[in-house]
Order: sequence, then C-alpha cells, then structure tokens
Amino acid sequence: MNLRFARHYLEMVVAMMVGMLVFGAVLGAVLGAVGLDYSHAEHPAIGSLEMAFTMSLGMVAWMRYRGHGWAPTLEMAAAMFAPLAVLLPLLWTGAVSGDSVMMLLHVLMLPAMLAAMLRRRDEYSAAHGRGERVVRVLGRAAAVLAAFLLVPAAVYAVGANAYEASRYTQPEATGAAASAVAAATPPAHDPRKPTAVIVVGNGGANIADTLVPFEVLSSTGAFNVYTVAPERRPLPLLGGLDLVPDLGFAQLDQRLGGKAPDVTVVPDMPEDDAADAKVTAWLRGRASDGLLLGVCTGARLLAEAGVLDGRDATSHWYRLPKLEEDHPEVKWRRGTRYLDDGDVITTGGLLSSVDGTLRAVERLVNADAAAAAARAVGWRHYSPGKPASLPAAELTPSNAIVHLLNLGYRSSGTTVGVLLTGGVGEIELAAAFDPYAEVKSARTLAIAADDGSVRSRHGLTFIPRDDLDAMGRVDRLVVPGAGAAARPDARIAAAARRADVPVDYLHERPGFGFDAALRGMARTMDVPTAEWTGKILEYPTAGLGLSGPAWPWTLALRPLLLGLAGLAVALVAARLVRRARARRS
Repeated sequence: MNLRFARHYLEMVVAMMVGMLVFGAVLGAVLGAVGLDYSHAEHPAIGSLEMAFTMSLGMVAWMRYRGHGWAPTLEMAAAMFAPLAVLLPLLWTGAVSGDSVMMLLHVLMLPAMLAAMLRRRDEYSAAHGRGERVVRVLGRAAAVLAAFLLVPAAVYAVGANAYEASRYTQPEATGAAASAVAAATPPAHDPRKPTAVIVVGNGGANIADTLVPFEVLSSTGAFNVYTVAPERRPLPLLGGLDLVPDLGFAQLDQRLGGKAPDVTVVPDMPEDDAADAKVTAWLRGRASDGLLLGVCTGARLLAEAGVLDGRDATSHWYRLPKLEEDHPEVKWRRGTRYLDDGDVITTGGLLSSVDGTLRAVERLVNADAAAAAARAVGWRHYSPGKPASLPAAELTPSNAIVHLLNLGYRSSGTTVGVLLTGGVGEIELAAAFDPYAEVKSARTLAIAADDGSVRSRHGLTFIPRDDLDAMGRVDRLVVPGAGAAARPDARIAAAARRADVPVDYLHERPGFGFDAALRGMARTMDVPTAEWTGKILEYPTAGLGLSGPAWPWTLALRPLLLGLAGLAVALVAARLVRRARARRS
C-alpha cells in the first residue's frame, strides 16, 4: 500500500459525498415534482437505499472518468449497498432505529470501500494518466481553500458552540434564589374567573412565548393567570432571565381541586427528554381536559403528547419542515397566524402568539375583551373572529449570511445588559431579551440595581443574575419599561458613566414593546439583522422606520481577515518546509 493507493481512497470518499449531495438533491427535486417525495424519518429503509444509490452514482462517475474498468467500478458501487444486507434486517426486526441505520451505513461504507480496493490493490496503486493533472490541480486548490477556511471555521465553531450552550443556562442554586422563591407569593385565586396557565419546563422556555401570552391574558383582568412548572424553582427563559414559576403542577392541582385549567399555554422549550416527558405526561393527563394553546414550536410538545394526531395545526415557519418529518400524523398548515381546532389552538411563530391568545380570550370571555387586550398591549394587527393571513416566509441567502455572521462572529463577543425594574411590563421585558436571542446576535445579561428579586407589572417574579457592578462587562445597557423611562434612576446613569457604557431606555415612546427593540437593533447593529429578526418573530417591520448600517460590513470582514491570516501562515509554513527539504537534499 502506497501514497497513490491512499490518494485513490480519499478520492473515492470525496466522490461518494459529492454524489450524495448533488445527485441526492436532483433526485429529491424530481421526486417532489412528480409527487413521490417522502420522509426519511418515516421510511428509513427507502432513505438508506436512496443514499447508497446517490453515493454510488458519484463513485461510478469519478471512476469511469479516471479510466477504471467496469468490473472494479461495479464492485465499488456494490460496496455502497453491502452494509444494507445486515442493517435492513436489523431495522425490520426493530433491533436498530431508522436514525441508527443511516449513521451506521455512513460508517460501514468506509471499510467496505477499503475492502473493495484491497481486492484490486495493484490497480488502485498504479497511476491513471487520465485525470492525474486534474487531481493535482484540485488537490492544490483544496489545500489553499482549506488553509483559508481553517481559522474562520474554527473561530465560528468555538463562538457558535459557546453561544448555543449559553442560551438556557440554568440559574445557580443559591441562598438568595431560595429566599426569592419563598418570598414569591402566588396571586390569590378567584374561583369565579377562568384559569389560564403558561407552562415552563424544567429546562426553561422561550421568553416571548411565555411572557407575551401572559401579559395579554393578564391585561383582560378576566382570568386567574399563573406560570406553572413541574417543580417550583427558578427556571431560565431564553436569553438568561430567571423566572420563579407561580406554582408547581402539584400546587396547581391542589389550588384547582383536581380540575384542569380552562386554558393551558404551551410555549417552545429546549429539547430535553427528561424535561419534555414531565410536560407531555401532564398535557396528556390533566391539561387535556381544557383548552390547549400551543405557541410557536410549543406545538412540538403537543404533538409528542399525541393531542395533535389527525388534527390541523401550525407552528413557526422555520420549524415546520422538521415537525412535518418528526410528526407526519399531524396535518401541518402554513400561512396563518393561528389555527383553532376546537379544544386545541396552535399559533405561528413567536409574536403570532398574540393572535392565538386573543382568540382564546374571544372564546372564554368575549370579543370586546379581546379587542381591549389588543389595545392594552399595543397590538395593531388584531383580526377579530378569524386568524389574519401570514405572508409566506423563507430563508433567503441574505438571511443565512446575516445569521451565520451574527452567530459565529458577533454573539460571543457582544453582551447587552438588561436592567430589571419593578413594574416592568412582561412584553416590554421580553422585547429586551428575545430579539438578540432569536437571531443569536448577542448575549444578554439580566442586571438589577437592588438586591433580591424583581416583580413585573402583573406579578411575575424574576431573579437577576448580576448587579450594577457588572456594567463594565457589557457593551450596552438596555432599560425596558415605560415606567423606567419616565423615572430614570440616577444610580444607573452614574454606573454607566463610570463604565463608559451607553444606556438605552427602550420604551420612551408608546407602542408595541418590540417596535423599539427592533429599531434599537437596527441602529446599534444593522438593518438586515433587525429585518431578519422581524421575520423570525413573525412581526412586520415595514412601518417601523428602521435605520442604521445597510449591511454588516465590519462583521463580514472578520472571517475574511481571519482566512487571509490563516492562508498567510500556511504559505509561510509551506515555504519553510520546502527550504528545510532542500537543505537536507
């Protein structure tokens, strides 16, 4: 076995992967055009055969170009299918899952290819004139490209992984946290009112999905509104805001005398098997006797609980393809703010939760109460009695570039401090955290000027993660709430001056809470990031008057400069190696 044999093997691996990507995309498009597309998750045997077939096509095309005969070419194609002789019977007997078959097929193809090559070792060790020059040119180009991409890819990977790990960081179990839980008295229960609960899992929940429906329901004055969780302890909302739930499941059951809540709001939660199991079991049991409101990707938990089987449902446009693949038993729909299917309502993404919650108010109270709630929270898009249509949304190349730049090169180095003040509106608070967390453009840090917990306008309890001494670790301080803007705290201004940190009182102007947040994002980051955030939030930005940098040019220069630096180091290293070899010879 020599270097040429090893190079042949690497060529085969590359050809295999290119075949899967190129021919797989073509085959998928053709099957979709004739109405024969299918889910790999639902039909793993067909999916694995398709993968072996498309990889074989890439292999056959390259081997024939390189001048190999039909016998070794067909042997190599057979090596792509050989592992399925073992894996498919294991799949059909239930010994392995569909996901395991796909993973094992990728792994087992590599030794199968090597075995086919060892059978004709001389052929794969010999030079093949045809294609040699192409291989050399491609090899040099690949080396230059790898040198250019290595450093920015490494920086991206480190930054992205660090940010993803921080999104739902669990709060520390401290004495102060325990005291805050003990001091957080749940609101009094009025048995004459219907009860609405917003569920938070043990791993946390999306901050907009949780706080927006909470304020809409609370603003009516017609409900007992509680946040509930499997256990009553501080739990993280997306972006690092720690919430003390009003009640645990057992406490809620005791308070309601064993009855189901009249409406249960299910927000998006971080995927965790243990945490999800507690929520889905409760949804299947007690909660299913009332109205269920699945907000955004909270529909995932309703689907996993089985309550959406055979029903029409919707969810966030970006998550629908995965939901369709994982839960084909649900009739997923697009293009609407919400779907009312009797005892289950599901909404589109994030701020579509306003419309879904207003629909629940219409049904459990009346249309006048829903219209008043819309006015109270500043929601201009209320559609009485029916869901508003939702313009089709898709991920554009511009969106993808902006998202990758933010996640890999901005988020890990940018921290926005969010000051918690008593009496802040729940939507105002969500608006300070959620936009940055949704598009992964910055970390957010919950700060308070005073020790202890903070109570919001309608009585939720939050625990800050730091105090004003943290001002030196943030790039900008955001102060949400119209009340805080009307009565600025001198201590905040003094701390900001000492740390040389700009302060933005987010809600100086009236309006829906997220309007000012998106304007601030456009001004301090760039307009495309704010527009991408609006698309993710399912919130129209056309009338907001966004102004700021037209493109994140400074951010885009970072991977370019990192790539050039990596390439320069690689070229210098290559020249030093050549000189050392020349001296030895």
